[in-house]
Amino acid sequence: MTTLINKNGLSVTNNPKAIHEELFRGTGSVMGEGVSVFMQNESITEKYIVVFKENSVEPPLERKFIAGRFKEALELFQQWLDQKA
Repeated sequence: MTTLINKNGLSVTNNPKAIHEELFRGTGSVMGEGVSVFMQNESITEKYIVVFKENSVEPPLERKFIAGRFKEALELFQQWLDQKA
């Protein structure tokens, strides 16, 4: 199982509920090996979920989702985590 941490370095369970809680009610950031997902506030009313992947050879990849599209952001995050493993 992939080890995930939050912005404070504390462990986060790799399941949708735990990741959702950490993003929306916790530190707003979950990181795995080379992949992260975090909340970004554009304004008071606009919030985005950003999924970021670091590649050592290629430029980093980044996808933004509106906060209501958590399921799609989570699927991409899990897909990129699986590619790193």
